[in-house]
Amino acid sequence: MSGFFTFLFSIWLGYVLFLYLTHPEKKIHKNLRFRVWRIELLPNIRIHSRGKIYHIHHWAVLTLVTALTLINYEGFQYFTIIKGLAIGGIIQGLRYPDRFKFRHHHPAAVNQSFSKNGQGRRK
Repeated sequence: MSGFFTFLFSIWLGYVLFLYLTHPEKKIHKNLRFRVWRIELLPNIRIHSRGKIYHIHHWAVLTLVTALTLINYEGFQYFTIIKGLAIGGIIQGLRYPDRFKFRHHHPAAVNQSFSKNGQGRRK
């Protein structure tokens, strides 16, 4: 029974932790930056390519982590905690309205489509 309460607590902790770390308005989200070539790893996983940005949401990564922990042996308490943290992060990530939007236009590419007088190009 104590394993069940540990699991519930770790779900709550994962939700709160990812709410704080991934919210765009938080100070920690703006200060953490790590980028290698065209791949941005912090604060979000993004791949920059040809005027588009491919955003890998944290809930998608955590779904893979959860699947891998389900495959692994269940005998350790740490796997229960990791699963709970991941499930809490998945629940938190699925609450955003853009949760299934993986491709975004690069802001510089959008700005280049406008002329000097502010009129947009029509297609």
